[in-house]
Amino acid sequence: MLEEILVTARKRSENIQETPVAITAFSGDALRAQGILTAQDLAKSVPSLQINDSTAPQIFIRGIGQRAGLARFDPSVSVYLDGIFIPRPDGQLLDTIDIESVQVLRGPQGTLFGKNNTGGALVFSLVKPGGEGNDYVEGALGSYSEQRFRAGFDIPITDKLNSRLAISSQRRDGFLHDISGVENQSLDRLSFIFQTDWMLSDSVSIDSLAYFGKIRERYPSYHCKIVNDDALFVNGLGILWAGDTDPSNPHAYKDNCNANSRDALKDLNTNQGDSQRQKKAQDVMLLASTLNWQISEDYNLKAILGYRDATKIGPQTQADEGGPKSYFRGMVLGDNEQESLTAELQLNGSTFDGGVDFTTGLFVQSEFKSETFLTSNELIGAEAVPFIALAAGQSGVDVSALNGLLDALSVPGGTLPVVAGALPVSTLQDFEIEGETYAIFSQATWHITDNLEFTFGGRYTEEVRRSDLFTQTANLEEISSVISAANPRFVPVLPSLGAFAYLGSWAEDPIQIANDILRNAYPGEIGAPLNPAVKDELDSVFREFTPMTSLAWVIPEQWLFDSPVNSMMMYGTWSNGFKSGFQEPFGVDGLIEVAPERLENREIGLKIDAFDNSLRLNIALYSMIFENMQLITVSVDSANTLVVSSQNAGESMIEGGELELLWLPTENLMFSFNYSNNNYRFIEFDDFDLAELALKGQKVPVDRSDEDFAVSPEVTAAFGAQYTFITQNSVFTPRLDVSYKSEVYMGLDDASWDVAKRDPGSIYAKATTLVDARFSWFMPDRDLTISAYIKNLTDKRYDIGAVATASSLGTYVQVLGEPRMFGIEARQTF
Repeated sequence: MLEEILVTARKRSENIQETPVAITAFSGDALRAQGILTAQDLAKSVPSLQINDSTAPQIFIRGIGQRAGLARFDPSVSVYLDGIFIPRPDGQLLDTIDIESVQVLRGPQGTLFGKNNTGGALVFSLVKPGGEGNDYVEGALGSYSEQRFRAGFDIPITDKLNSRLAISSQRRDGFLHDISGVENQSLDRLSFIFQTDWMLSDSVSIDSLAYFGKIRERYPSYHCKIVNDDALFVNGLGILWAGDTDPSNPHAYKDNCNANSRDALKDLNTNQGDSQRQKKAQDVMLLASTLNWQISEDYNLKAILGYRDATKIGPQTQADEGGPKSYFRGMVLGDNEQESLTAELQLNGSTFDGGVDFTTGLFVQSEFKSETFLTSNELIGAEAVPFIALAAGQSGVDVSALNGLLDALSVPGGTLPVVAGALPVSTLQDFEIEGETYAIFSQATWHITDNLEFTFGGRYTEEVRRSDLFTQTANLEEISSVISAANPRFVPVLPSLGAFAYLGSWAEDPIQIANDILRNAYPGEIGAPLNPAVKDELDSVFREFTPMTSLAWVIPEQWLFDSPVNSMMMYGTWSNGFKSGFQEPFGVDGLIEVAPERLENREIGLKIDAFDNSLRLNIALYSMIFENMQLITVSVDSANTLVVSSQNAGESMIEGGELELLWLPTENLMFSFNYSNNNYRFIEFDDFDLAELALKGQKVPVDRSDEDFAVSPEVTAAFGAQYTFITQNSVFTPRLDVSYKSEVYMGLDDASWDVAKRDPGSIYAKATTLVDARFSWFMPDRDLTISAYIKNLTDKRYDIGAVATASSLGTYVQVLGEPRMFGIEARQTF
């Protein structure tokens, strides 16, 4: 029979089958049985869960998540460790280190868990000091020189004070070889967790936690594919790039992307060039303490205090156009700080002779984030006539007024080559964000009868944000002076644009010559002289009330008499979620405000245990209305410069269903199956045509409501089978897991959807089926387990991340997931 699983989705311990929440829970033993080492692995076994991890984790539940990992963006799925809110889940706290259990709550959790839970929440609980049989040492060796070591030990101090130390180290070479000579997608992680459990009295205890983590690894490099020849950076602006020596046949930009295409390279090889910075370096510290006071038999008070300090160490490449040359780069520089302090007070209890259970409390958070971000473009070129027409069209100047300049640039048979900093050569932004969150919440469950309960609650949240932005742009006049001084054949014609006429021919590649001069003069990451910093600041306050109600009915046992069903619960829920708004840089316009997200969820569910509790079936059906979804798009600022920014999609709808099945047909055999189907639909999503904005400065509306949701698959499924062979001295357990995800749309802008409609396979990550196998040998007399495993048994090539920007860059960059990995591990318990 299946064991009872206790969860804390409603801030109190309850049987999962009697909790009216769509939730998947794993014990530490279940995680090890499946070989789950990170939260990313959970996505193979949890319906509607999608996790991509490259520069930072991208966690999506039911199609709701955050696509970028920059400091300005809050997650849409929150992470908690022992009740402590982790505002930035980009450290290795998502590794399953010394974990007692993991709970994945699906759907908005806006009442008890607060803001940034529109998608749901991941709740991790650590093994506590003082338990029986919790000491262990674990080691593993695997593919690509993987070495993994983990250990956890209880350290008794006094009868009232226990402590526990857990250590984890994991290293693995990268499996993506870049032609520049580096191995990307490597692992190098070290962490320590120290806990104490202090019983001050029979009713008061303090649990404390100290976590230290260090990451020094390389995240994935990627491949490139041209998907739109009419994109602005390809042919849309009529510009030339370094390597173009014939203006009638520009090809350098496309050649650069194609040099890093999968078709041009050997398997598991990339070609991103020497300018890539695929470094993932981060230090994380978390300190926390929880006071538990059992006031009486019916009332418990809990006070939680958490402090987190993290440093993301640059330079880290965040974006480029996908080729080996540094035509366009976006990267994080320096040491970027993340600091947060959270405090929560919870009163849990039961009143009216046990007729009402309740949770009420206060939550406060203070957070500081800093980020230094650099965007850079190389100098570009154009024939004089189209260049002047482009510059005039963007600024609204009559082209006929520039005839004199055109005459000066004319030579027999045409015009002189023009090289310019028409795209931002370098823009350095120091971004500092401070914020406070205040919330009051309460939720109560009224047990109307022994079988019928009504839950209601609400949370009021106030979010205060203050942002300071310091922007430095390239000094184009100084660039003009440096280049013309180094090579007198470059004659400044529009110093404010860093534009030169070249007294020579295109065959000499003047664009490359000018970029080489600039690179030699300014060899650092920034690559250009900068103007003095311009400061912009913006304060915002966001307020929201997120109520919920739920009605749950447990079918009376007498109704189920003589049926195969042992227990059945039906529930209906109406809940709301809220994700705070934020401020972000918008080119020369400084800071802009992005509105908060709001989500309303209607859900019905069914939870069944049957056949002498050997089969468990849980089903959830839901319909969600999403307002002001925060999406990343490409736009232009008031100077008609391309900027990657956020905007709100007016309204969208998500309708879907999830199924989870667990079956023990015999004592030794176990099957698991889960399935989700989510139908995503924009109801209102208005944008502006990027080409018209960039070329003419005109806002031409575009309706994008027919697009698919990005990043999340519509269908996910997983099947697991495990059989246990028991002999006199050993237990052998082979296990097979198969996971499936349907194709995923990866477009970022309007043109990407147009391309996808013409060629459905071009901007979708293909549907993927992955097979994992594991064989464990447990020796009870020695408390020793030896396991062999293979992940991605069929060596499938699949994407774990990708983005298509067909309007601007014209490229589709794709990130490969892990190839076949195998290894052996041993775990000794004490």
